[in-house]
Amino acid sequence: MAKTTITINDIARELNVAPSTVSRALNNSNKISEKTKDLIRDKAAELGYDLNMVASSLSRKQTNIIGVMVPSVNRHFFSQVVSGIEELAYDAGYRIIIAQTNELAEREKDILTLFNSTRVDGIIACLSLETSDVTRFSKILKNGIPLVLIDRVSYELDCPKIVVDNHEGAFQAVSHLVRSGCKRIAHLGGPMGCPVFKERSKGYLDAMQKAGLPIHAKYHLSTDLSTRDVQEAMKVWMSMPEPPDGIFTSDSHTGLVATKIATESGLRVPEEISFVAFGDDPAHEYIVPSLSSIEVPGNEMGRSAMQLILEQCLGESIDVQTIIKPIQLIIRSSSFR
Repeated sequence: MAKTTITINDIARELNVAPSTVSRALNNSNKISEKTKDLIRDKAAELGYDLNMVASSLSRKQTNIIGVMVPSVNRHFFSQVVSGIEELAYDAGYRIIIAQTNELAEREKDILTLFNSTRVDGIIACLSLETSDVTRFSKILKNGIPLVLIDRVSYELDCPKIVVDNHEGAFQAVSHLVRSGCKRIAHLGGPMGCPVFKERSKGYLDAMQKAGLPIHAKYHLSTDLSTRDVQEAMKVWMSMPEPPDGIFTSDSHTGLVATKIATESGLRVPEEISFVAFGDDPAHEYIVPSLSSIEVPGNEMGRSAMQLILEQCLGESIDVQTIIKPIQLIIRSSSFR
């Protein structure tokens, strides 16, 4: 095996230990015994891992701090992402700084400035809904700071990305509603300026077309993801002579709000109207009726992003790739007819 192909994952597999343990050992952490450090260093040398690369990395006076930027930690998906990052970071001897953009591009800019001045060893970020110009992220890369984008990404940036197949998830959700007998399926989308919601919208349209169902503009609405916007959309739909009998929402929060509005209005769910939301939340299982959803592996996405940061912090060259994590349709009472 060539030197350039050896990573801390390879060493971890050979020794049946966690990659974070290998990272700690190579970083000379005092949380790892000298015996374990020697074992890991010996195995690294045996496999052809470039220990000089590690020494060079350490000489850059790393802070062992990773900057994590998400829109809001109040949303279940983002809290799961942060949890996955933190678990692996802690095991590897790193600390994280968590910052929220609140979906504001200006705040995103300020946070990146803070991370740069704090001399973080790497940055994991999910773009805000307002982000269209990624120049500030390009500058981060030019400064040699490892960057991994997660969920909402920009393909203009030459860095690793962790995503899910948004089109496929939406397609599965709408196809399930079709199989459940829905004929008038509406889509409650997110801001169309965000590629993630564009992909989910396309998945909805393609599933409707494949099923041979009519696509009406009045059934296809975008929102800013706020409760107010969902209330307005539901008011419009429920006042129609032929209201939707199935609704796919591009966001877990909007799914919860829409389902609650329907039940409080006296509609029988799923008999009269069914719901599926993109993104899962613990509340989906406990509301009545429970809400069907597309489960997105936030914790796993966070761990994968942190793993890529760890490898770069050790000086490893990594493929600039897009890693697509699997989604899963969870069928609950809101769509089970």
